[in-house]
Amino acid sequence: MRQELINLQLDSLFGIAESARGIPLLGIGWLALPWTVLSVYWIWRCGSGEDPETERKALGIQFVIGLVALVAVSLVTRGGDPGPVIPVFGYGFLVFLGCVAAGMLAVAHARRLEIPEQLIWDLAIWLFVAGVVGARGWYVVQYRQRLFAGKTGVLEHVKASIDITSGGLVLYGGVALSLVALVAFARRHRHQCPPLKLLDLIMPSFFLALAFGRIGCLMNGCCWGDACELPWAIQFPHDSVPFNSLAARGFIHPDAPATFGVHPSQIYSSFNGLVLCLVTSSILRHSLRQGQALAVALVAYPLTRFLLEILRADEMTQFGTGLTISQCFSLVMLCVGIGFSIWLLRHPDPPSDSSTEMASNTP
Repeated sequence: MRQELINLQLDSLFGIAESARGIPLLGIGWLALPWTVLSVYWIWRCGSGEDPETERKALGIQFVIGLVALVAVSLVTRGGDPGPVIPVFGYGFLVFLGCVAAGMLAVAHARRLEIPEQLIWDLAIWLFVAGVVGARGWYVVQYRQRLFAGKTGVLEHVKASIDITSGGLVLYGGVALSLVALVAFARRHRHQCPPLKLLDLIMPSFFLALAFGRIGCLMNGCCWGDACELPWAIQFPHDSVPFNSLAARGFIHPDAPATFGVHPSQIYSSFNGLVLCLVTSSILRHSLRQGQALAVALVAYPLTRFLLEILRADEMTQFGTGLTISQCFSLVMLCVGIGFSIWLLRHPDPPSDSSTEMASNTP
């Protein structure tokens, strides 16, 4: 695991050093490299828009403003010793990469289905905000006693609630609120795209983002697995999140150098996300019926998540059921998925645009 990937030195442009903890220390100017790559990609992609020349000019101006902002930050923060440093956490970085990859996959599917690209990026913003708020809200509710322990004032409670710099997100909370946002967005823009078609399109992207996010969980140390003696078992170091939790429960000695071997459940979950991404993408490409990718997602994911929870050890059972809260929610989602699948089988598929046009031209 590695919670901090790098540290950004704000008062340096292209400096390269190493912090006292052995973490790479890079000048903020190195951000110009990914910024350039993204800008070139956006400028290249805008060639398929309605007014490519105007879009290219706007993106070029945006690119220059970004470079000027990096230089300005470096100049303004100079004068202190040492200068200000911003940590880049592995968890947040992988979540960010997952969101970008998910957006690009959704756009690729949208082009094939003749759905406006801007509609997808607008939806991405909705889902990102809803996902983070829902995931953090669920975490705060589920772990409120531990999160607010020793906190007295209102500001301390607020700060503890919103501090997600090193993790603290529960996937099902983000899923729940994102589904609400997705349905609301789809209904609002149904004149641009049928709601079920849009819901289908987003499913592969969700699972791709999940695959990236679970690797972020591995780097952060959360969502760890149960005891394991298999060759691929992993151990977490002293003072890591799993170590401290297992030591508090009395499973390991507080002075031990590392945890015992545990299942790499984060890798299992990441692989599960990739498989479901491929499955739902295949259904989206070959299915002639709207809603099938969504139906498969609503049934397959809760089943796999329920089984994966058996191999995890980061959550205690709830409500005297012997099940974790994620397993309980999986059962609820499974029922929703089965109900939706039955409705989909009994509900006639809406006519396609081509069939509607043919019917209107029939004398």
